[in-house]
Amino acid sequence: MINNVPIRGAWNKTYGDSWEESLVSGNGIQGVMVLGNPENELIIGNHARLYLPTGTGKPLPDMSPFLERFRSMIKEDGYEQAIKFYYKKALELGYEGLQMSDPFHPGFHLNIHLPIQSASHYSRSVDFESGEIHVTFTDLENTRHSRKTFVSRADDVIVHTIENSQQNVSCTLFLEEYQHELMNQQSEVGINYIHVRNNYVMEPGGFQVIIKIEAPQGKIKLEDNRINIEQAEHVLLIAKIVPFQKSTQLDNQLFEKELEKIEETYNQLFNRHQALHQEIFHRVALNLCSDEQRIRAIEDLFSEAKESKVLPLALIEKMYDAGRYMFMCSAGELSPNLQGIWTGTFTPAWSGDFTFDTNVQLSIASALSCNMDEGLHGYFRLVKELLPGFRDNAKYFYGSRGIMSTAHSSNSGRQFHWNDEWPLHLWTCGAGWLGHWFYQYYLFTGDKNFLENETIPYLKECALFYEDFLIEDSDGTNRFTPSYSAENGCGDNATQDIAVAKEVLRNLINSHRELKIDTPEITKWETMLSKLPGYMINDEGALKEWSIDGKGENYNHRHFSHLYSVFQSREFNDQTEPLLWEASKVALEKRLDAWLRSDDGDTSSTHGRMHAALCATQFNKSDLVYEILQMMVVNDSMFPSLITSHYNQRHLFNVDGNGAIPQIINEMIIDAVPGEIVLLRAIPKQLSKGTLEGVRLVKQIIADQVLWDLEDRTLKLYLTSSIEQQVVIKAPHAENLVIKQYSGCEVNTDCDLIRLQLNENIQAFIDFTL
Repeated sequence: MINNVPIRGAWNKTYGDSWEESLVSGNGIQGVMVLGNPENELIIGNHARLYLPTGTGKPLPDMSPFLERFRSMIKEDGYEQAIKFYYKKALELGYEGLQMSDPFHPGFHLNIHLPIQSASHYSRSVDFESGEIHVTFTDLENTRHSRKTFVSRADDVIVHTIENSQQNVSCTLFLEEYQHELMNQQSEVGINYIHVRNNYVMEPGGFQVIIKIEAPQGKIKLEDNRINIEQAEHVLLIAKIVPFQKSTQLDNQLFEKELEKIEETYNQLFNRHQALHQEIFHRVALNLCSDEQRIRAIEDLFSEAKESKVLPLALIEKMYDAGRYMFMCSAGELSPNLQGIWTGTFTPAWSGDFTFDTNVQLSIASALSCNMDEGLHGYFRLVKELLPGFRDNAKYFYGSRGIMSTAHSSNSGRQFHWNDEWPLHLWTCGAGWLGHWFYQYYLFTGDKNFLENETIPYLKECALFYEDFLIEDSDGTNRFTPSYSAENGCGDNATQDIAVAKEVLRNLINSHRELKIDTPEITKWETMLSKLPGYMINDEGALKEWSIDGKGENYNHRHFSHLYSVFQSREFNDQTEPLLWEASKVALEKRLDAWLRSDDGDTSSTHGRMHAALCATQFNKSDLVYEILQMMVVNDSMFPSLITSHYNQRHLFNVDGNGAIPQIINEMIIDAVPGEIVLLRAIPKQLSKGTLEGVRLVKQIIADQVLWDLEDRTLKLYLTSSIEQQVVIKAPHAENLVIKQYSGCEVNTDCDLIRLQLNENIQAFIDFTL
């Protein structure tokens, strides 16, 4: 902190007038949003488990008897007629049409009114290093006011304090009554507590909220469920949201006693939390500028970026830190949903759910490289909880064993978000894509117990689905039919379907070999791999989105699904498959021209920009990466808190951009696949000098520090590997990569390659000239 301004954080000069403009914090289980003005402040509490049952928990219609006819119609009449037939049959069986997932909803809205007529020197900030939100201002009598909020990792409570320089706080507290037809609310308000119980209507369960109120030396009166506090030394609020599945699980006195046991001051509670939060945050650091630049207001940084057409280095740092902060706050109990762990409404866009056809994957993109792998435990828990529904999808849509994920989920893994306009039931690669992180977790951590007990069982279920679903053509090649490239249209053999199936089968085979498990199933999976259709290149030289003849391209689209082999699975590169690599580059350029840079693009979309940037890093396109980061600022695709929006003009609070930005920046500077490390592959000239510390790479390597200076053409690299291994070093933009000195490792240079022999748990230092 410098003058109450966080060095690693975001501070604003202006009020937050809507929940989307609030400052946010969280501990992976509960979240909090703070907004308002000096006179009227609003605290919104959130919990990762709050999804409002809307009656969507019905069984799926059994569509498997119609699959053969459906496939015949696809072949003979085309997808449009086949889907209409299929949808009609579903309606006849009682399907109710496209339904949204149960929506993510808030836990409480606590209003705080203070007798403040006018204020000056206002600021509000969120400290990414500690998770603390701080609002300060001065009133007409020159009294300095301070309000602080955090969500404790140590005690799992939301903590808020109201203080001023006169130790004379007066305020009124009242909780908004939720009047919703699908929820019954009962409230009890006392002079030192608020207790609310909310029962869901459509399903058993609900949640309760308990808020403990301390106002030392204050006069407290209760009027119409409003708590009026006068002349207190300070006010301390401690809140907890407790979901329940059955009312018999409730013990109100138990929860109240839990809060009563918390007798520490705000500072004592905060210090206990801060140590846990900082340990995670400080594992990784991007350093591009001075502390003097870091304490500038977000409004000023945004203005400079728009006026100068150059991103302030402090803003790039903050975008990086905000992404890690979002994940730290949102991941733990479950995974970040579309809105992380925050909402101020019962009707969020797309239900604020877990959207699996691109958004969830981006929100967790940097978890492993930024050394936050414990946050992925919530992701694995979420996927496992949805597996019963995934199995139903495979069974009732395709008569298959194994699993097929939804595109949208919250309380259920069953696929009911589809109709003839949005045939998302034809998108079958989702489960395999989710499996990417099951194997990556092992590659980064080396956890063989996880590999054996989590990764292999999950990937086996994915492979089992493919075993039943794929049909064999006359030439012996398997075909994906039906097939759907996410939100861009239907056509057999969607390229992403092929790429994901390849990754699933290869990772499954490699997992067994890593554990030295010998099974005849390996031969079966190898055969399945060999029979998958090949990728195709069109007359324009672009990788096709559907690997069949006669199906044209729609370049004007926000999804980059057909480039999965580039941005996600790293299936091939310019050495292993040069023709496919070049075709993938052409496909990217076509998308950029028709969508990303076009005024006629189908929609603005942060997730599309993020996947374009993740492709750009692999193609070593530093200018494109920088251009996309600029777009996020110039098009107002970030809120004052630096939480990203789905569309331009700060429309729709959505965190997938936050999750992806740190991964993009990491890949710009240091990237790796097993056996290979790539340095400065997409570093923009504007980032001419800096350091990156603590980034994790595959095969249990920590990049303790990367220090680069493009003007001096120098790079210093510190690596620590948990295992003995050899890696090749590459630097695509270095004219002549030369090692000046090294220690802690062995170096071998031959055939224009630099090979490092890393020793177990011994830090290696390599000093390069670029």
